[in-house]
Amino acid sequence: MRVLLLCCLVALAVCQKSLRYDLSLNPNKIYEYQYEGWVKFGLGKPNHAESGARLKTIVTIMGAQSDTFHLQFSNVVFEEFNGVPGKSDFVAVNQLAQKIAAQLEKPIGFTYTAGNVGEIKASPEVSDTVVNIVRGILGFFQVTVKSNQDIYELEEIGIHGKCLSSYATKINEQEKVMDLTQVVDVTNCREKAMFQTGMATAVEDKVSRQRGESVFSTVKYTYNIKATEEAGLITKAQALELQFFTPFNLKGGTFKMEAMKELVLTTVKDKTQDTPNRQMESRGNIVYKVVKNWANVPIMMQKLDDPVPKATELIKRLVQANTNQLDSTTTEDAIKLYQLLRVIPLEKLEKMWMEVEHNRNERNWFLQTVVEVNDARILALLERLLREHKLNRLEAITVIVRAFNHLEATPELLREAEKFLTMTYNDAMIRRTVVLSFGSLVYRHCAYNTPCPEEAIRPLLNMAEESRRNNNEMEQILVLKALGNAGHPRSLKAIEKFLPGVDPNTNQADSKPRVVSAAVQAMRLIATREPHGVQLRTLKLFLNRELKPEIRMLALMIMFDTKPSIGLVSTVTAHLLEERDMQVVNFAYTYFKSLSRSMTPDNHFLSTAASVAVKILAPKFCHLSYYRSRATRMDWFSDDYLIGTAAEAFILKRASQVIPAGLMVKWNFHFIGRILQLVEFGIRPEGLRDLFGASVPEFRGDMSMSDFQAIYDVLKKWETLPDDKPLLSVYTRASGQEFFFNDFNKDFMERMMREFSPTAGRDSFVWRMIEQLIHGFSWRGVLPFLTVEARYIQATTLGLPVEISKYYHTVNAMSVNAKAAISPQMTDNVGQLLDAETTLKTDGFIGYTKSFWLFYGINTDLFQSAVELKTKSPITIPWNFVGKFNTRERKFELEFPRSNREVEVFSFSSNVFAISRDIVNPEAAKRIPLLPTEQSVSQMTNCRPNKWHPVEKMCTKSTIFGVSLCSEYELRRVYYQEQYPLYHFLGFTHFALKVAPYSSSRAQQATAVEKIRLEMDASPSAVSESMRQLLNHMRRMSKEVRTSSSTSREQQDRPTRGMEGSPVPVLNFKALALSSSQRVEGYEASFYYTPEGERQSTQLIVSHVGESSNWKMCVTTAVAAQAKAHVAWGEQCQPYSVSVSSAYLSGNKPELKAVLRWDRVPETMVLNGKRIAKYIPGMAFLLCFTQEEEKNAMQEVSASVIAASADSIDVKIKFPELTLRREALPSPMPISSTETEQ
Repeated sequence: MRVLLLCCLVALAVCQKSLRYDLSLNPNKIYEYQYEGWVKFGLGKPNHAESGARLKTIVTIMGAQSDTFHLQFSNVVFEEFNGVPGKSDFVAVNQLAQKIAAQLEKPIGFTYTAGNVGEIKASPEVSDTVVNIVRGILGFFQVTVKSNQDIYELEEIGIHGKCLSSYATKINEQEKVMDLTQVVDVTNCREKAMFQTGMATAVEDKVSRQRGESVFSTVKYTYNIKATEEAGLITKAQALELQFFTPFNLKGGTFKMEAMKELVLTTVKDKTQDTPNRQMESRGNIVYKVVKNWANVPIMMQKLDDPVPKATELIKRLVQANTNQLDSTTTEDAIKLYQLLRVIPLEKLEKMWMEVEHNRNERNWFLQTVVEVNDARILALLERLLREHKLNRLEAITVIVRAFNHLEATPELLREAEKFLTMTYNDAMIRRTVVLSFGSLVYRHCAYNTPCPEEAIRPLLNMAEESRRNNNEMEQILVLKALGNAGHPRSLKAIEKFLPGVDPNTNQADSKPRVVSAAVQAMRLIATREPHGVQLRTLKLFLNRELKPEIRMLALMIMFDTKPSIGLVSTVTAHLLEERDMQVVNFAYTYFKSLSRSMTPDNHFLSTAASVAVKILAPKFCHLSYYRSRATRMDWFSDDYLIGTAAEAFILKRASQVIPAGLMVKWNFHFIGRILQLVEFGIRPEGLRDLFGASVPEFRGDMSMSDFQAIYDVLKKWETLPDDKPLLSVYTRASGQEFFFNDFNKDFMERMMREFSPTAGRDSFVWRMIEQLIHGFSWRGVLPFLTVEARYIQATTLGLPVEISKYYHTVNAMSVNAKAAISPQMTDNVGQLLDAETTLKTDGFIGYTKSFWLFYGINTDLFQSAVELKTKSPITIPWNFVGKFNTRERKFELEFPRSNREVEVFSFSSNVFAISRDIVNPEAAKRIPLLPTEQSVSQMTNCRPNKWHPVEKMCTKSTIFGVSLCSEYELRRVYYQEQYPLYHFLGFTHFALKVAPYSSSRAQQATAVEKIRLEMDASPSAVSESMRQLLNHMRRMSKEVRTSSSTSREQQDRPTRGMEGSPVPVLNFKALALSSSQRVEGYEASFYYTPEGERQSTQLIVSHVGESSNWKMCVTTAVAAQAKAHVAWGEQCQPYSVSVSSAYLSGNKPELKAVLRWDRVPETMVLNGKRIAKYIPGMAFLLCFTQEEEKNAMQEVSASVIAASADSIDVKIKFPELTLRREALPSPMPISSTETEQ
């Protein structure tokens, strides 16, 4: 008995030792699992709508070889969710389930060894979307089990890519079951299964990302693993993935994705027969494969079969809807058109072109939308159109820019695009656009390929070398600008060959200033990719005092784009202390000063370094002139929103010249860790600068007629300039990419002078335009533009792609009808128009519709389930008038007929929805507002939110002109205790501005306004006696006001002496309403000038025109040592009056004073003033003003600004019973005292 017991114990011990937990599958077994996976999108708040999808199926795994297994799926169920949790449920979509099941019936297999899923194979008929769903199921088997460690971390591949996994295990010795938990940090995967496009030109800002993220993801797996002698067996597994997303900072409220999947073992049985070999092909490993289907637009779903007739019909519909008006409801049709065009093969696109080529409107819609076919097809189509000269200049330029900038930047397409560089063009502007656009394509290619291969930039490098050999200035400038667009680090060596003193092995003696300037700016985008190399070159340029000052200043600008260290800033500062060129010093100092106040994250460290530099330089350079070269920056940034904006302006001058060497303006937008360089404009007035030289003869600076005459006298000498020097050069950049630059030279000026000269005859452009107007002119223009298509796609644990997309679409439209009559008619030249009376009748409209979508959810070719923000903002400005112009008599008249319809000039609407779409029935998409209705809010019992639902309509009505201007808005917001930024924007928003006819009574309707007439007479007749009396009265009243506010006798006499001159009529203007009964009512304004010696005095009289009206408003101004104005209104300009005066006192501490005084004002103004006065103490406290209760002058408010130092001011504001003071307030601009200027 003892022997038997001992044998049992030994046998039990052996059995225990042979049990294993590490995972494997037995090829001779058949495993059957029940699988369920679902995903939901919403806010994660009670009673808020959500969108979701759920997939259920039975998964059967059977062995084929020792490490190869086949999958079979049965009982496939697909359901969608679109509603409020707790009140709605998943709803079966049987047809879509059948569609998925049909693919899952195809052969699918995988290899599996020691807990690692290897190669996945599937039939070619199985789509990538379905293979990814299979990856989501197989992801449960991709797990590393270590039975000898309780806690461990591994970086391993999974469906999300190569990510860090944290494991924790616990073994139930009695049940022989291991509970394993695996947490995957998806946010920080080293090699993430993701795809991003559309944001290449938005520079990443790492410092901003440190302040907050916009996306955070994590996955938690839990396993029950049963130990067996062969290997561990998963009996149950669950996964929960949470992702939080916001367009702002994660700390401030988020959208939420919750994805759950579960796998439960139901049976394990022996395999009774061999698995047949079936035809399959490799589909990759367990890592999610991004499906790059550009036709699968997330904000729209439609069936894409037979696309050509659908696209043709859409083009016709869009033309019809947007020709004579702008139909904002057709924006979705434009998105559908982009989808359809993206699936049409090249030969059918070419056929579509031939069908619309001779239809102007359909041709335009086709060309402006086919550019969104972002692959080799658009390049082939564009090449054909350019070679056959089918496009005019404007069409070619717009199509090239948009096609190249929206092209998918793959190596293959980059090589295809190279052929455009060697094509022959009959228009220099078109070739220039091609070269610049190729550089932009290289930049986007490098944004997604690091390090960027040199082959990408090689064609432009070859062009640069050839331009140097040929010494072709314009070609050098063009290639350098293209290299600047490309921003390729390997182009630095080619660029430095154009920079004097940088490359000692290159002779740049012949480099012209324009070429050097282009070369410096060519490093602007390389600054973020290779900052050290750019810093070395720009520092050499800046320290080279033999260079022209504008080149050194440009170098400093590019240097600061690299975000230099405090050491490099200190080096620049030390050299500035010894600098002799005050233009360079002024520029650098003002740039440092602007940067020291910067709030944007990208300048976080640079602003500190700049502050130190300012303190070092201030004692020596704080009193520099405001009129020298300078740099100005203004910016703002919110950590809560992770959004900001920055504007910069640069003026580059030479000491010996009046006109600047260059002017540049930039505007950047900061959002969620990126910087988008929205727009940049630059002007280089090279020829004008030489023309004006160091000064303008007889120019006094008071902007009088003599000053304008002095400028005109200089401009008349433009013919003396060299033929090869442009008068003016301009460039424009958008998203950091230069797409246009041009020179305006002597030839251009001569053509303009000939065309617009009064002696221009029948062959001139102006004559032809006038002839067209006489015969009747009609023009229609529509420009649809998909401005932004930014997509971020990432894997989920379910194998479904979660997508964050932003779409911004604009449709610009304009329609003009015009017909002119000229009496007497022109016979010889266009100058005769100046002696004729012209009547112009015209109607039309101008406007746009801007639409924005933010999509967050699942987007596949089978279904979409997401949260979607949609905004739409249309503007339409119609017109219909008859104009009469008599240039000789200086009389102009506009007549507007009555409109009986309401016109919505502007509107804005937005809302957030939970959406569900499927390809089986895309027209029956489900969409409900994300936020709860007021009824559902009132039913909440816990965590009650705040409700806000203002609805208001306000109208300003003019009974005289029979017009009303109305604004209306409605907001719906539901938010909780957390005042997060995201919740401020969620909900329904509508605002509209409308113009409509108005009549207050039936009596007025009978005499409704038939037309509105505007008249202007720029050469009025002599002043009538009644008007002269009124003018004298105004001047006496003005005199009394001035003398009462003066303190010295001289100040009292001076306005008295100014009352002597006679008023001279300058301008007369009338705005009249004409009714059907010929009744005239409206307003008349007369402007007078009174010569008074050294003083400049003007009078304005506004009168109400009507049967028995005597209301008038009188305004008198006078400018001498002080600037003063007196306003009076009422019956004959009485009894109400207000006066304003200001004075500038120069000296060691310049002072600016202003006084507002009122004698008598209407009661409504008094009441409004008292309401405003209640808020003054609180606002003063917020703005850090000190307050003193003092008895000051009644019925008067005064303010004084005193220059306390070179960069600060003291402010004092006096109210009747309160005085506010603030000292050492930072000055918005440099202050120069009289002594300093001298």
